[in-house]
Amino acid sequence: MAKRSVFALICSPRRGTPSEGAGSGEEAERVRGIRTEEMERMKPDFSKGEKPAERARPRIRIDLAENMTIRDAITAAGGLTRDAHLVEAELYRTDEGTKKITLIRFDVKKVLDGDKESDLLLKDLDRIVVHSAFGYDYKRTVSVDGAVLKPGVYPYAENMRLKDLIFAAGNILESAYLDGAEVSSQVIVDDKRVLTVHKTVNLRKALAGAPEENLVLTPYDRVFVKRLSNWGRERFATISGEVRFPGTYVLKETERLSDVIERAGGYKETAYLRGAVFTRQSVKELQRKNLEEMIARMERELLAESSTVTSASTEGVEARKIELQQKQAFIASLKNLKATGRMTVRVVHVRLLKGSRFDIELENGDSLYIPMNNRVVNVMGAVMSNASLVYADKAGPKDYVLMAGGYSKYADVKNTYVLKVDGSARKLPGGAVNWSGSNERWELAGFDESERVIESGDTIVVPEKLERIAWLREIKDIAQIMASMATATGVVYLISRAP
Repeated sequence: MAKRSVFALICSPRRGTPSEGAGSGEEAERVRGIRTEEMERMKPDFSKGEKPAERARPRIRIDLAENMTIRDAITAAGGLTRDAHLVEAELYRTDEGTKKITLIRFDVKKVLDGDKESDLLLKDLDRIVVHSAFGYDYKRTVSVDGAVLKPGVYPYAENMRLKDLIFAAGNILESAYLDGAEVSSQVIVDDKRVLTVHKTVNLRKALAGAPEENLVLTPYDRVFVKRLSNWGRERFATISGEVRFPGTYVLKETERLSDVIERAGGYKETAYLRGAVFTRQSVKELQRKNLEEMIARMERELLAESSTVTSASTEGVEARKIELQQKQAFIASLKNLKATGRMTVRVVHVRLLKGSRFDIELENGDSLYIPMNNRVVNVMGAVMSNASLVYADKAGPKDYVLMAGGYSKYADVKNTYVLKVDGSARKLPGGAVNWSGSNERWELAGFDESERVIESGDTIVVPEKLERIAWLREIKDIAQIMASMATATGVVYLISRAP
């Protein structure tokens, strides 16, 4: 004769921990002895009345004893867990002949209290299912974000107020804006759709206990405590060199260059204002990006050229390979250049600087360096000898070139330019009438109103003719590259001449 048994699914029961009211003494010991040590996780068997929600619950097989009741089976299964639903449970009964399943509902609390009508006698193949209370009463929460100590999700409680949630989150921070917190709620409309409703409350009054502001929360409310504008966000600018009080200064909103110079005590008598160096981090990043884009474009062009190296003669192939190697070396040297972030800012007396276009609003990380006058002029490029020469008030560009030994054979005299001490670059005037970019007009040589052509700290650059290095003519960005290197990196790039 087959052993008769019943099965129990009791929301993850704790083995060997019977609940209160489940029996004690000799009767409980007798029932515990009936229970078999067989506990396994099973897939739901729909033909026997199991539900998909019971997939993760342990199914406990219990040998059916004479006159065993529901209460006895629960005790043998180890009792109920703390989250068991006590109002309603299920008994699935299988007819031995037809195998038809009948559902019988019972009150768990009455069974445990000893109610004889509810505590039914069990039959072979019966299945008892006790659900979790959370299947009937969902875990409701509220959340808080923003300027609180511990933002996050918290359990909802009946009659919970805004102040209760704030203190559950560890209270507000010093940076909290107390006059305008926001409470967002979900409202069900006609049992068809959900609307989100926003309410603005005075958090200062709510924390003081004012009932009109200390709202009663509803499940799933979200509270957002705003943060004071610019709290903890300090901006700095550095001024160094020939000023009375160099250092790093905290900036206030809309503070300008002239303001920081005044705070630094103004200039020293030794300050060389024309040589002021102003750098900005955002400009540095932009210069770096532009330089990288130019290099990447040149590399793509070089790769395309290297795949089509053909010539009718061996000498032509070798010459083409040497040319490609020169281009590769040129691109490699460009990669070593670093952007400085320098901007051309003309610094003058603070009284004159105020209100001028160079009195710019400062950003975080800005830096101004005021040097001493070194009274040096540099000459570089297609000259006989690169030189650093002592500045002379009446000397012109050609005078300094002569001091450097004069022009070389392949010098491009007409395109000689000056890298000015203020960071700008300009072509030297070469005729009787020249265009003045600063004044936006044509001016006669010797009668222009601009600053001197050559100043202390300037660098005269004499380029080579592009015909000397033929492959440079093929680089579309060569003019942009040279200008960018001069103004963005502060470096004058010299292409070495072939012997």
